[in-house]
Amino acid sequence: MSLPYKGNEQDWDIELADKNRVDEFISFYNDNDLSNDMKYAAMSIILASYDYLLDDTEIDRDYRWYEIERMLKSEKQLFSDLIEYWAVETEIEDVFRITPLVREVRATW
Repeated sequence: MSLPYKGNEQDWDIELADKNRVDEFISFYNDNDLSNDMKYAAMSIILASYDYLLDDTEIDRDYRWYEIERMLKSEKQLFSDLIEYWAVETEIEDVFRITPLVREVRATW
């Protein structure tokens, strides 16, 4: 994935997320035969990057979200922790821009 990691990242997926590489990250996930650990890592950076993309645009979702949603649903048990993280339940309505979308995915399980 050619990430600019230094080795001291605490929340590497958030720190290395890149809103300009969402399509590339989705392609990496879809085009490679990944282990479950690699799928989880790839999805982590995909979700963080898509959240940054939403923060920087006026869109609520686009074609990328529909592919991400498909990927999440196809491996729902593997990604259950990620779903819970991004669907965060707090008194704050939407902690992340992606939260409402992830809550919709969770509601279909």
